[in-house]
Amino acid sequence: MRITDEQKQAAHEVDLVSYLESKGYEFNHRGTSYKLRIAKPFPGDMSSISIFDDRKGWKRWSNGEHGGDAISFLQKNMGMSFQEAILELTGSGTAYVAPPPKADNHIHETKDLVLPKKCEGKYSRAFAYLNKTRFIDPQIISKMIADKKIFQDYHNNVVFVGYNEDKKAAFACVRGTNTKVQYRGDCDGSDKRYAFSMEGKGSSGKLYVFEAPIDLLSHATMANMITGKEDAWIAHSRISLAGTSDVALEHYLSSHPEVKEIHFVLDNDKAGREAVAKYKPKYEEKGYKVVDHMLKNKDMNDELKEYINAATVIKHNNEGIK
Repeated sequence: MRITDEQKQAAHEVDLVSYLESKGYEFNHRGTSYKLRIAKPFPGDMSSISIFDDRKGWKRWSNGEHGGDAISFLQKNMGMSFQEAILELTGSGTAYVAPPPKADNHIHETKDLVLPKKCEGKYSRAFAYLNKTRFIDPQIISKMIADKKIFQDYHNNVVFVGYNEDKKAAFACVRGTNTKVQYRGDCDGSDKRYAFSMEGKGSSGKLYVFEAPIDLLSHATMANMITGKEDAWIAHSRISLAGTSDVALEHYLSSHPEVKEIHFVLDNDKAGREAVAKYKPKYEEKGYKVVDHMLKNKDMNDELKEYINAATVIKHNNEGIK
C-alpha cells in the first residue's frame, strides 16, 4: 500500500501522549515532560521514557534512543516498520492532534530535576563540540564549566544547567554532540522559569533573550570578537527561553528590576518571528524598551559562523596585499 505525503504529515502531527492514552497507558506530567506510569517496573519496561512538552518528541533514557514524533516512537519501541507506523497512526482516519495549550500553571509545578549522569574525566567531547563545531569562545566555555552551568554526560552530550534562587539546579537541557544525528531536549523535571542564563556584571540595564543556550553563547562570543576584548561578554545579561515561551523571561524580570531594555534575538523562522510579534507589545506595555534584532540567518550561531567566515576572508585578503 502506497503511503501518501498527507498520511506522513498527519502521522507526524499525532499527539503521542493522547495516542498512548488511547491504548491504555497512563502518564504523570512532571515539569516539562510526561512520564509513563508503571505500577511495577521491570527490566525492559518503558518507565525511563520521557515525552516532551510538545507531546511529540521523546527520549528513552535507559538506552539513549529518541525521536521527534509518534512515528519514530512506534518504530523504535514497538518494532513497527515505517509503513506500519503510518498506518497505525492514521489508518482509522482519525489522527490524535495535540490539544491547544491549557491556561494553567502546570509548568510551575516543583518536581525534582533528573540530571543525566556526568561522564568520567574531562569534558573534552563537549568542549570540542562547542568550540570547534559551534565556534564558542573557549574562555566562555571554561567559565560556564567552572560555574557548573555546562557539563558532559556519559553519552557525550552537552548538558546546559539553570539554577533557582537557592542556587540549586532547577533546569537542564541536553544537546547531542554527534553532528550527523541531531538531538536536543529538556531533562525530566526541568522548570523553564530557570532556563540557562548568563548574568552580566555591567549596569546597562539591557537583557538579551534567545531561544537556546548555544545562541546565547554565540552572542557572547561575538561581543568579544567585535570589541577585541576577552571579557566584553560579561557586560550584559542573557537568558535562553528553552523554546519560545516567555515563562523564563517573566520570571527573570520579576527578580531583576534593574532591567530596562529587552533585546529579543530569537530565531529567524516562523516560530521565532511570531513570538517576537507577540512579546514586543506585551513588554512595551509593561514599560520596557523592546528591541527586535531580526537575524539575517536562521539563528545566532549561524550569524556567528558567518561573521567568522567573513573575518577570515578579510584577513586572508589583507595578508595577500602585504
